[in-house]
Amino acid sequence: MRGSAASSRMARVVALTALIIAIAVVAFVMLDGGGSYAVRAVFPDAGQLVKGNRVSVGGITIGKVEKVELGDRNEAVVTLSIDDEEFRPLHRGTIATIRSPSLSTQAGRFISLRPGPNSNPSLADGGTIGAEDTRGIVDLDELFNALDVQTRSSLQGIVHGMADQFGGGQAANANRTLAALNPALAQTQNLTTELVRDQNAFERFIVESAAVVSAIAPRTGDLQHGITSAAQLTEKLAEQDATIEDVLRRAPGVLSQARGTLADVDGALRESRPTLRAARPVAPRLARVLRLLAPVSRRARPAVRDLSALMPDVETALRGLPSLQRIGGRAFADTTSTLKGAAPVVAMARPYVPDVVAGLMNGFGGNVGAYYDANGRYARIGFELPPDFLVQGGQAGGGTVSDLINQGLGKGFKVQFPNYCPGGSTQPIDSSGPWVPDEVKGHCDPNQKP
Repeated sequence: MRGSAASSRMARVVALTALIIAIAVVAFVMLDGGGSYAVRAVFPDAGQLVKGNRVSVGGITIGKVEKVELGDRNEAVVTLSIDDEEFRPLHRGTIATIRSPSLSTQAGRFISLRPGPNSNPSLADGGTIGAEDTRGIVDLDELFNALDVQTRSSLQGIVHGMADQFGGGQAANANRTLAALNPALAQTQNLTTELVRDQNAFERFIVESAAVVSAIAPRTGDLQHGITSAAQLTEKLAEQDATIEDVLRRAPGVLSQARGTLADVDGALRESRPTLRAARPVAPRLARVLRLLAPVSRRARPAVRDLSALMPDVETALRGLPSLQRIGGRAFADTTSTLKGAAPVVAMARPYVPDVVAGLMNGFGGNVGAYYDANGRYARIGFELPPDFLVQGGQAGGGTVSDLINQGLGKGFKVQFPNYCPGGSTQPIDSSGPWVPDEVKGHCDPNQKP
């Protein structure tokens, strides 16, 4: 019985000791390792901060405003309690800024911290962020108070006008406009980022722009004239509002058709690439030809102008060609049939040409000579008269000329030419003549000799 009671007392002592140890550990963690950490921030103006406002870093709450009090120099001293272990302690260079969720609200102010580098000295518990590292807030009322009465009235008119514009179901259109504006603003941000990225190039651009403005400044009159002309042009365009609207209405169809045309052009260009690659070797020569062609074209303008003046006469002549063809066609047909009929006669007379020509060229009234060529022998034509034919004025032996002719035609003149073959007018020496071609067979007698 006594042993059982001793064991029970011992178990209670052990449990009580374990509980005391656990309470001590929890107290140590809460009071030492997890104790509070606070810093003070000095602001020129508390900016309507109140106890309990949140303290955030990058939009994440890490603490709260513990209290707001007035300092020795009439500045606002705000005590910040930091609960997040990752930001305990803060370091020198931390920037504290009073912010508001929107310009239109007066409540819900908070403090946004931008922690300093971890390489800087840390701020001890109860340390101070000086006024040089704090930023106040500008209330919208202060901005309005900086404006005069007329400006505030004009601003009120703008606000009322915007209210009228967005009223009556126009909010949806405004939302669509803002949705379309978002990518444009993003692109603008990207553009400004690229501009700022190359600082030296941007500075050169600013300097050169200043030089351009300095060059334009002395020509104020010309610039004013250009602006006036642009205003007049804009006014003319405004007067043509209906025409521009019609053009814009037709533009989608035109652009659609142009898209198809450009697609065909794209295909044609792809097909022409092998031709262009094949033409690349002759391109220099073609360039030289084109350079020579330019002055030729300039000099050809008068000729082209004169040729253009001749076009009416050419047109008249061309109109007369059908009738000329009808008449000339019949004439050529008749001539062709005539020449076909004369062909046998010409063929038969052709072998005698040497006899006729040689006889006439070797003298009128001469004698027949023994001429010979590759075609055989040929003759010379001559005429023989009696010796006393022209004696006593055409009388011989007391007779008249007619009597003499009547008596001598059968003696001194031959009234019928012999039927010689070509080259047969002289006695052949080597038995090579006369020559009897196929054209005159049956029309001459090779046995006749002179």
